[in-house]
Amino acid sequence: MDKEAYRKEIKARIASLSSVYIDESNRAIFENLIALPEFIASARVFTYLSIGREPDTRALIEHCGKLGKTVAIPFEYKKDGLMSFALLDRHIGELEEGAYGIPTLPDSAERLVPQEGDIMIVPALCYDKSGYRLGRGGGYYDRYLAGHRVFSAGLCREELFVNCVPRESYDMRVNCIITDKRIARPDRPRK
Repeated sequence: MDKEAYRKEIKARIASLSSVYIDESNRAIFENLIALPEFIASARVFTYLSIGREPDTRALIEHCGKLGKTVAIPFEYKKDGLMSFALLDRHIGELEEGAYGIPTLPDSAERLVPQEGDIMIVPALCYDKSGYRLGRGGGYYDRYLAGHRVFSAGLCREELFVNCVPRESYDMRVNCIITDKRIARPDRPRK
């Protein structure tokens, strides 16, 4: 099955998930994530701001604030498929709707680049057991992960954790997948 057809199928599965399951899985994913040794050790967290039925990251961002961790979110999505991250910090109340309906920071936000010891939370419609993701089709995270050495973790509801997603040679794997039932670490190292 090609990516577009699979994307349509997964979006239908997401839409059919009950609100009760969404809420329960959000809580369990959050608990598994904050227990992750790489999260505990990190001083800086690069994450997305969840929208719609994506696994929630707002509780994570609030938790990071309580722990004194620095949080960065995607700042811009360029037409060439590249993106950058910026410090969320004091700008949480200044977010505006950006590309793809994703909340974005003001131009004045400080840009950040991940370093060793940081963790990046990577969004997806679903993940497979090898650590590959089916995203929304822009390729932004694949390009970003290809150019930056950072521990990457994908958030995925167990109901959307599949055996295999369609993939291309440029698709990047994450280091681990966190679901409401488990923390999965693919056997092979990320390419």
